[in-house]
Amino acid sequence: MTIEVITPRFCETDALGHINNVSYAAWLEQGRMGFFMASKDPFNTPLILAKLEINYRNETFHGTNVEVHTDLAVLGNSSFTMSQNIFQKGVLVVEAHAVLVQFDFENKHSVPFDEARRAHWQQFIKPANTAQQ
Repeated sequence: MTIEVITPRFCETDALGHINNVSYAAWLEQGRMGFFMASKDPFNTPLILAKLEINYRNETFHGTNVEVHTDLAVLGNSSFTMSQNIFQKGVLVVEAHAVLVQFDFENKHSVPFDEARRAHWQQFIKPANTAQQ
């Protein structure tokens, strides 16, 4: 798991003082980028974001940092699913899942992982019974 600490900006708040819902997608992207930097992908795997599901659990406010926890949850044939949670003051505020697909940008289609890439990504799969805090 990787953890990215983000300081909410005042411009990300709405009229009620909550963080606006569009900010979370950017924070989740920052969390995924931190994961990829930590994974030291020797192949520079070409990926596209195919799906992003965000479930809002609690309010988030300006003035206190948030933590974006990112894990690799499922490894498929040509894609993987990342599990992400955002916490503020230890409270779960967002649960998210992102599906990323290995992509051939020249021919515009997905590409299955070869054995070497599969082995690289497999080492980051979070065990199913591990709770994220």
